Amino acid sequence: MAGALDLFKLDHRVAVVTGGAKGIGMYYSTALAQAGAKVVVADIDAKAVAETAARLSEEHPGRVLGVELDVARRESIDAMVRRVDETWGRLDILVNNAALFSVLPIRSSPWGIPDEEWDQVMAVNIRGIYACTEACVDLMTRQGWGRVVNIASSLSFKGASALIHYAASKGAVVNLTRSMAPALGKSGITVNAIAPGGTDSPTVLERRAARDAQASAAGGTRGRALTRIIDRAEVPEDLIGTLLYLASPASDFVTGQTIVVDGGNYLH
Repeated sequence: MAGALDLFKLDHRVAVVTGGAKGIGMYYSTALAQAGAKVVVADIDAKAVAETAARLSEEHPGRVLGVELDVARRESIDAMVRRVDETWGRLDILVNNAALFSVLPIRSSPWGIPDEEWDQVMAVNIRGIYACTEACVDLMTRQGWGRVVNIASSLSFKGASALIHYAASKGAVVNLTRSMAPALGKSGITVNAIAPGGTDSPTVLERRAARDAQASAAGGTRGRALTRIIDRAEVPEDLIGTLLYLASPASDFVTGQTIVVDGGNYLH
């Protein structure tokens, strides 16, 4: 019988992380590579893809592929899948992480969001997950084993008036996860989601500093009043254990679930 820790090993597995070149996605890409997987760093930011793929390639030679990806465009997704197939001929793990969040304006009212912004958020945050999963299924089913890990948000359950379209899109991710799980179960693919709380990723910290500076210049103040059972800021490293669990054989009997990782801010 294999040792307990072997359940978390990802040797010989191939993983795609969308939005995997920066922010929390960069931590996901790094963790999967450290666990032994071959990792596809897929991101719309070409510069970030080149930098992250180069860094990880130095640490894990021959096991990292950088691909520019726009999850809102089917042709971009199909091109990425072809690259994976040509390079490694298999795909075991898909982490649907790409989303619009830090670039979205925080509004004092939920009303007045332009239709174009609504459509862009939905195209990336929810349709992108569906499209990426659909495009990857044939490649994943070759092994009769697979993991789809969708990234939702604790706002899926709490809502957020200041980011009403973002919260709505992440609520849809939870339901999409539940809906895809039975559709892929017979193929040996599990589908689960992680719902992080407000996480101090590099991109979020940069955006928050800019917003705080704007508020200060306008004579106001900004701050966050989160109440967590675990009384400290959430950081990207807090999500890695859950990701590796859901991406590995350790979660063989878990599908259709959403795990909230927010320090006990929302009791789900």
